[in-house]
Amino acid sequence: MSDELDEIQAIFFEECAEGLATAEEGLSAMAAGDVSSEVIAGVFRAVHSIKGGSGAFGHAALLAFSHRFENVLDEVRGGKIEPTPEVTKTMLAAFDLLSDHVAAAQGQAGLPNDAEMLAELDRILETKGASAGGAAPAAAAPAPVAAAAPAADEMGFVPVVVELEDFDADPFGFEPVGVSLEDFDAPAPTLGGWIIRFRPSRAAMANGAEPMFVIRELEESGARVIDVDSSALPDLRDLDPEEGYLQWTLSMPAEIEESVIRDCFDFVAPDSVIEIEREAQPEPAPVIEEAPAPIAEAPVVEAAIAETVAATPVAAPAPAAAPKAAAPAAEGKAHEAAQTIRVDLLKLDLLLNLVGELVIRGSILNDRLSPRDQERVELPELARLTREIQDNVMSLRAQPIRQAFSRVPRMLRDLATETGKQVILETTGEMTEVDKGVIEKIGDPLTHMIRNAVDHGVESPAERIAVGKSPEGTIRLSAEQKGARIFVRVSDDGRGINRERVRAKAVEKGIISADAILSNEEIDQLICAPGFSTAETISNISGRGVGMDVVRSNVEALGGRVEIHSTPGEGTTFTMALPLTLAILDGMIVRFAEQRYVLPLANVIEAVRPEAGQVQPMTPTSEVIELRGSYLPVKRLSEMFGLAANDPRDPEDSLVIIVDSEAGNVGLMVDAIDDRREVVIKSLDENLHPIRGIGGATILGDGSIALILDIDALLAGTSHNNTKYAPKGIAA
Repeated sequence: MSDELDEIQAIFFEECAEGLATAEEGLSAMAAGDVSSEVIAGVFRAVHSIKGGSGAFGHAALLAFSHRFENVLDEVRGGKIEPTPEVTKTMLAAFDLLSDHVAAAQGQAGLPNDAEMLAELDRILETKGASAGGAAPAAAAPAPVAAAAPAADEMGFVPVVVELEDFDADPFGFEPVGVSLEDFDAPAPTLGGWIIRFRPSRAAMANGAEPMFVIRELEESGARVIDVDSSALPDLRDLDPEEGYLQWTLSMPAEIEESVIRDCFDFVAPDSVIEIEREAQPEPAPVIEEAPAPIAEAPVVEAAIAETVAATPVAAPAPAAAPKAAAPAAEGKAHEAAQTIRVDLLKLDLLLNLVGELVIRGSILNDRLSPRDQERVELPELARLTREIQDNVMSLRAQPIRQAFSRVPRMLRDLATETGKQVILETTGEMTEVDKGVIEKIGDPLTHMIRNAVDHGVESPAERIAVGKSPEGTIRLSAEQKGARIFVRVSDDGRGINRERVRAKAVEKGIISADAILSNEEIDQLICAPGFSTAETISNISGRGVGMDVVRSNVEALGGRVEIHSTPGEGTTFTMALPLTLAILDGMIVRFAEQRYVLPLANVIEAVRPEAGQVQPMTPTSEVIELRGSYLPVKRLSEMFGLAANDPRDPEDSLVIIVDSEAGNVGLMVDAIDDRREVVIKSLDENLHPIRGIGGATILGDGSIALILDIDALLAGTSHNNTKYAPKGIAA
């Protein structure tokens, strides 16, 4: 039972993470000026879900704080509190504490001190009347009831219906005192009981909700069922077990607090029908006892009471057609939600590994069977089905990178406030899909790059105006897919990297020697060295020398790399080149220096068998190939990996594979091309330090191991002017 509870609680914390992401996105939109009812309702639902789950699992501190936060959001949603910038700023700060409470409930952090924030939330609640525009206008008095003139009784007396407001003077000459019913200390009117209507939505039923649990919990608090509307129930053949057809109407004693009733619906989907209201009570008519009431007066009183009751709005059970008519859009959303299922990432990883093993077995069969036997066992069809399975599994893991981008707008606002700088954010490519594991691990690198851009890149408004720029700096955040990689870029239009200062700091800290000869690109990469910082003072933003080092370490751990391009006075661009997937790729099996390697097909443009004189040396260490009137640099892979002793020097005995890389088109010289295969990427990070130019390893059909080349990392620093391959530790 404990294991089951732990599993359910783990699901709750996953929902908390999703709810926090939704709340942060909504609050950021509100801070940017979007205070639409949909945005506010989205934030409210997220916090409400966290509150409900925290109570079920006994996280008292999280429950108390989220409940107070929810109260403020409820008043904002109801229009009683105006979502001013000050209120939104407070709610953003409350969101931070809510995140800390969730982390504390998970045992990942200590319990935060929320006393000051709770007091601030209470202050907002206390001032809701003023923000809503003052007290609500009093309800209009009911129209007077016109009764028929009473008939005379058997003694000949005609009864007169007297209204207190008609007393101007007493018939005996006594001056009446201005007395109204409101002046008497009459007992407080008795409140009517509660009427509750409940109909579970499709989303609630699909999530396994049991309506009778809610009904029984209400009955334990004193409620009783007075009506069940089953008019929406279809014929048996049309019955959908995931649809809620019944609507219960219950009566609850008046002394029960409304909060107690609402607590019973904590785990009910918010799009369900949940109506809680007081029973309408007829106001007692004033009674004047001067003499026994004549018999003939009874019809008059009864008629007045009847008309009063008829004029009083009584909340009747909603007709069955009403929910149907009002719910097409909501029903569509609920149906869409019902088609999703939560799957543990570990299960997806296991499935992905099994697909990888299936690919390897297919490769073994391909090597061992003759072409005729391959056709007989339909090996090509098996390969096609395997590829479709792999594509579908990868699509399950792929998610828009917007999840990582969503935290940036708020981060920028906080940094701009702290630094006094004006910054505009531009984003592109938010819907680019990437592996879930990659999204989870680029959060910290992205944070450090944004902080670095604001603190070191963008100038202050006065500095920008002095050099002819607009006072507002611009930070551009983009993502794009290119081949088997995704490129995430953070660029600014600031001052750029001061290379002289960077070099001097690197010499001062002993990172390089004073006589080291470095290119501009190599100097730029020095800012990623451990402990490096050009900040004069340590602040909350920078100065400790860990930011860009974390960026490079985390990105390299993913099999990616970091590139830095800077132009003094114009700005700097940081690029994270990350693997799009972490599983399977199409590769070309090439051989050089008597070893086999895998070259990703996504980078290959063409393969050329050079003719005599087509490959020409430019310097003792560089060569070019003439190809259709253009000259491209040629790199011998055997030399780049230190295997030149086994490399034939005659280009006519080799193949040149033209590849596309971030450095441009480059020719790679190899001995031969063995095959084209789907290969399974096996990470080397667990046993080896990340090796530049190697993206992983794979198992070939004959059981041998081949290294997978990372072309972009291998050629980083190589360009058409044939820049030398940068030594490890200088370029990332």
